[in-house]
Amino acid sequence: MKKCLLTITTVLLLLMTAAVNRASAQVASGPSDATTAPPTAATDVAKVLCSGSVISMSGPKDPGGADYTKYHWYKIDVNGNKQEATTITGRTYTETSTTAGYYNYQVVTENANGCTSPLSDVFKVFVLPPLSVNITTPTTSMCAEAANSTLLTANVTPATGYTINYQWTRNGTPISGATSSTYNVTGETTAATVTFGVNVTYALNSTCSATNTKDITLTPLPTKPTITAN
Repeated sequence: MKKCLLTITTVLLLLMTAAVNRASAQVASGPSDATTAPPTAATDVAKVLCSGSVISMSGPKDPGGADYTKYHWYKIDVNGNKQEATTITGRTYTETSTTAGYYNYQVVTENANGCTSPLSDVFKVFVLPPLSVNITTPTTSMCAEAANSTLLTANVTPATGYTINYQWTRNGTPISGATSSTYNVTGETTAATVTFGVNVTYALNSTCSATNTKDITLTPLPTKPTITAN
């Protein structure tokens, strides 16, 4: 009976150890910090990425230019604790970002003799939220007359918290100086359907962009009438 109890205890210990090992390999997805305000400049963090981008980083090589035997990668969780990705021991660490926020990492190197380095400084990556834009205007039809106008407004999501760059276009061609959140369509004298568009980008990373268009129909003016006698 005593031997049986020892065997059961041993099995339970082995199962618990395996469970702990599996848990330590499952680094939580998502940002380490989703509440702190975004950086004021891209240089404030190691990298600024677009929504859904793959985060990729590499550890250092040894003084001889070779990879260390092991790299112990850690991701800081939402509580500020380090989680080790025990299944990733190579020099490169990758993770696909999910929601916006700071993704914070550290690494420890280990040589062939089992000697380990101090913990690295925190490597911070900021992932931007998805960017979208729509265009509103009081009217999509106007008379083809120079004095007539209609205001186009670019409504961006996220609406606050980020500096956005704007560039308006007319039939696909950038309009010189049209770089604010609104554009006043005026001076159109030719009857046609004109496509106005806007391209918006984050100031933190101009490769993260969104576009939208709005057609404005310009109708011709009636010709000068003549009066005839009955």
